[in-house]
Amino acid sequence: MVLPKFEYKKARDVADAIALYKGQKGKAVYLAGGTDLIPLIKQRLSTPSVVIDLKGIEELKSITNKDGWLEIGANVTLFELKIYPWIRDNLPAFYESLEATACETLQLRGTIGGNILQDTRCLKHNQSLEWRTSRGFCLKSNGKECNVVKGSKVCFANYCSDNAPALVTLGAELKLEGPKGERVIELTTLFTGDSLKPFSIDAGEILTYIRIPAKKTKGAYEKLRVRESMDYPLVGVAVSSVGVAAKICVGGVGLQPRLYELEDAGIETAIREIADKASSDAKPVANAVVSPAYRKKMVGVLVKRAVKRAIGEGK
Repeated sequence: MVLPKFEYKKARDVADAIALYKGQKGKAVYLAGGTDLIPLIKQRLSTPSVVIDLKGIEELKSITNKDGWLEIGANVTLFELKIYPWIRDNLPAFYESLEATACETLQLRGTIGGNILQDTRCLKHNQSLEWRTSRGFCLKSNGKECNVVKGSKVCFANYCSDNAPALVTLGAELKLEGPKGERVIELTTLFTGDSLKPFSIDAGEILTYIRIPAKKTKGAYEKLRVRESMDYPLVGVAVSSVGVAAKICVGGVGLQPRLYELEDAGIETAIREIADKASSDAKPVANAVVSPAYRKKMVGVLVKRAVKRAIGEGK
């Protein structure tokens, strides 16, 4: 597929990017690694008049560890994070989620900010314009109803970040900067639960930094996918543990990640109860390449597997 025409602008810094955005009256989008945005533009799922390139903003390419926080610039690539020793040694859930994201070629290009802010996906939406025209447009393409759950006025597209569930279990925060100034939010508050507008960010806001408490954790990330080399998660489960307590986050199935807390990850019955609840809470529909029933069952399977690996069992 060929890219449509748009105007390209390269931002010198964050303030310049925001100024460029304000001058376009809502018709611009920000570009970082481009692994999510460029396919969307090719498929005419995003139709900006102007693309503002953030890749050259050096201040967003830093990784610092001080004052009890690991602060990561949103332009740091997934590969750079994967080979960063402190993350590998202290944040295993995050490290494994980076390793599991797509393939190394895409990790070299994709950024952590872009992975968090990737759009929700659906098998009957992420297709070419010709495909969608022949089938009829869904809610996410400004149609009148969901094409997966006929008659529904709710979009069931899945949020498919590998890295966000791991960051949720680590208590990550986000720094955002936009026309209204700068603010810091907990990552858990980013998600709206609305697949049409999945993030609680204002027009023109830029994700500048991700902040993670600099604590040593145990952890694991488990992922269901068909092709090991490139697929988005059909189910993704991250677990991070400090002491006997653990946080579990389920992604890839549904509108937003779901967070669970386990008071004692060493108790088999407690693990089973959390796994059963996570599986019960999952309400997949037929918008992925495997059946909803299989994805639902695998939520519980992956929760058990990830918890046991995180606390040193089942290896």
